[in-house]
Amino acid sequence: MNNAVGSTRIFRAIIPAFLLTVSVGQIYAFTNVATAIAESIGETQRAVQFAFSLGIFFLGMGAAFFGKIVERNIRLSTAIGTSLFVTGMAVTALGIEAKSLLLVYLGYGVLVGTGTGIIYISPVKTMMLWFPNSKAIAAAFPIISFGLGSTLSTLLYKGFGFGAPGSFFEFHMRGFEMYGVTRAFLLFAAFYAVLMVVASLLLRKPVVEQMSFGHDLPALQFSYLRLLRDTYFLRSWLFMFLNISCGLCLIPLAKQMMKTTAAVGYSENLITWIIALSGLMNGGGRFLFAWWSDRLARRVNILLFILGISAGIMTLSFWPPLIGLALLVINACYGAGFSVIPSIFSDHYGMTNISKIHGAVLSAWGVAGLVGNQAALFVHDKLGWGYTGVIAMLTLFYSLNFVNALTLSRATPLAQAQNKK
Repeated sequence: MNNAVGSTRIFRAIIPAFLLTVSVGQIYAFTNVATAIAESIGETQRAVQFAFSLGIFFLGMGAAFFGKIVERNIRLSTAIGTSLFVTGMAVTALGIEAKSLLLVYLGYGVLVGTGTGIIYISPVKTMMLWFPNSKAIAAAFPIISFGLGSTLSTLLYKGFGFGAPGSFFEFHMRGFEMYGVTRAFLLFAAFYAVLMVVASLLLRKPVVEQMSFGHDLPALQFSYLRLLRDTYFLRSWLFMFLNISCGLCLIPLAKQMMKTTAAVGYSENLITWIIALSGLMNGGGRFLFAWWSDRLARRVNILLFILGISAGIMTLSFWPPLIGLALLVINACYGAGFSVIPSIFSDHYGMTNISKIHGAVLSAWGVAGLVGNQAALFVHDKLGWGYTGVIAMLTLFYSLNFVNALTLSRATPLAQAQNKK
């Protein structure tokens, strides 16, 4: 790769992909502001938290139904996504100021969620086109950046610093929190608008995209109705739904599970470190499994490793002291599902409609956002089975999903099926 091509890839793909997805990754840091919003508008924490669930639902729907625009015009899709995301932040601020929960739902749940979904899928195909020989890693890069968005948002809101007070190397920056939650959202809107507009102007697909993917299928005329009749897509949707639902069952309850009297030996400090490391495991899992899948003869087989490891660690976590380890491993496998699915689809369907198909499968994320945590609460509270019941449910779901993935691993790629006819 010559220097000119390398620098073009950096400025037309890597940098804008990072800036876009690290911005919208803010949605995973909603826990930082939920309590302040609840206190400001006089609503319960649970009522305000629904804005996050609503945001995840519309994230999935935005990705699903804007895939066609992403395929057709990458600049238009990023402009729409950026506008919805930034406007949603401003509407959320207005809702807090007006003490209106409905406006918070509209701003954060509908507008921020939909904008996040559009931006989430926009750089993925572009990255794969620029890096055709490492498609899984290329697709994983913006998805990893999305995970880092929670860290960036936390630093912006809470502030950060280093160095001992009074020392030469001391540096401290106060966060948006000091201005109150209403103004914090306006500052978020302004800050992310700058990053996302710059990224939207930089992001470009390579000029000769089809030459890199000679196996693309002109015979595949895309339609959502046809996709809904395609068994490979439906089984992939089921994989995503079950994997995400399981992650969303365990992750929100992890702290409470580690605090149970059965889980002896878990100090408050250890719990804090495990939760902090879980974010790194999520990003690390996205990278590691994507890198691994690029080296498999059949990339789709990576799903068997993801689910086999997940089912195994859940089985072991019936012994309470291993709950913390289970959280870390499940976070890695949860993130990996997101990072490998675009390149698996490109192997099966070709690149022509990949943004549409990738967006459509992310509707599973939206549905799982409403179902996952509620399923855990139902088993724990309504049925009274406690955390042991939750672990048993997750072990069962991961095992069923492993069988589902076996059928995916045996499917003939559409390109080969077309050539045999």
